[in-house]
Amino acid sequence: MSTPGARPSDAELAEFRDRVRAHIAEHAPPFDAREGRRAPENPEQEAQLRRWFATLFDAGFVGADWPVEHGGSADHHPLHDRILSEEILRARAPRPVDQVNLAAHVLLHFGSAEQKAELLPPIRRSEHVWCQLLSEPDAGSDIANVRTRGAQQADGSWVIDGQKTWITDGHWADMGLALVRTDPSSSRHHGLSVFVVPLSTAGVEVRPIRTINEAIEVNEVFLDGVTVPAHSLIGEIGQGWSIIMAGLDFERFGIGGNVILLELLIDDLVTVARHATLDAKPAFEHEDIRQKVAELAVEVEVAKAFIDDHVERLVAGSERPGDGSIAKLSFAETYHRVSAYGAELAPMVCTVAADPSVEQAKQRLRECWLWSRAYTVSGGSNEMMRNILAKRRLLLPSR
Repeated sequence: MSTPGARPSDAELAEFRDRVRAHIAEHAPPFDAREGRRAPENPEQEAQLRRWFATLFDAGFVGADWPVEHGGSADHHPLHDRILSEEILRARAPRPVDQVNLAAHVLLHFGSAEQKAELLPPIRRSEHVWCQLLSEPDAGSDIANVRTRGAQQADGSWVIDGQKTWITDGHWADMGLALVRTDPSSSRHHGLSVFVVPLSTAGVEVRPIRTINEAIEVNEVFLDGVTVPAHSLIGEIGQGWSIIMAGLDFERFGIGGNVILLELLIDDLVTVARHATLDAKPAFEHEDIRQKVAELAVEVEVAKAFIDDHVERLVAGSERPGDGSIAKLSFAETYHRVSAYGAELAPMVCTVAADPSVEQAKQRLRECWLWSRAYTVSGGSNEMMRNILAKRRLLLPSR
């Protein structure tokens, strides 16, 4: 990624925020983003999403941290990314696909000049949506246990066989970033390599998985004799573990950077609590309910404070090991607790008396609660995040 420029003044940041708001108002699709239902539900929505993402690249809002020669901005600053994320979330507009950001990050850091020239422009035009072909039935958060195999042929091409599961956006993605075991005698994080796999390649089969809220967000992907050319390999043979770990650290902070979602959840929780009735009196007249809402609001502020602190360390070049894991943990667990409590209060609201804004708040809390467990697993489970922190941050020995 590009080196951050000089820190913008408050006036410059305010002007940037105004430009972002104006762009969202003019170009965002005519439907609200919904948690657990971020993938398009029909061809029209898909076309609208692709146009929307392309406008964000065209305007220099997304991909601004790329090197200038690949479309980035010389005056990019991490605070611009923070503002963009905040405004997209507050407008309830669809946010860019996380897996595309990870793929771009991997290509920019580990891809060859030819791979960058071929694969980065379609990302900016939103012609290529990417997914991560990492998790497997026996290798979920523990991706060092990958069994998908890649065998190199005499002409330099590779034949890949295996099964991937819980693949977010796989059913509408164009490209996949696949972690494959290329040394059959290896184990754990040794002998792994990363490949670019177009999902239109013969032998690739995508089977959608319908989630608890009747949406399709994740998929199974079967790779049966899938042949990819030699230049599909990213980096060196056997470098897969370090490549994916670098990408996942980037993704984990991105998950934590969605902290504004927690503010919106608290707003919805307060709306529901104000209209809920328990024992014939308003819910907020019950001390335990007021206390619980206050505690959750404090948790949200703590998560926000960490993200703010992390951005400042990023700007100063003093980022610490495990920051991405902390951001991911803080966001995922707070998101679950707030949405779960909101879903618990929602049945106390009289549907007949509630106005449309209250009904929308109830629906959002329910959808967030149903989706919340996915955040505790995606990008590495919370248990794995604690293991990473124990090793990288606390420097505890491995057993």
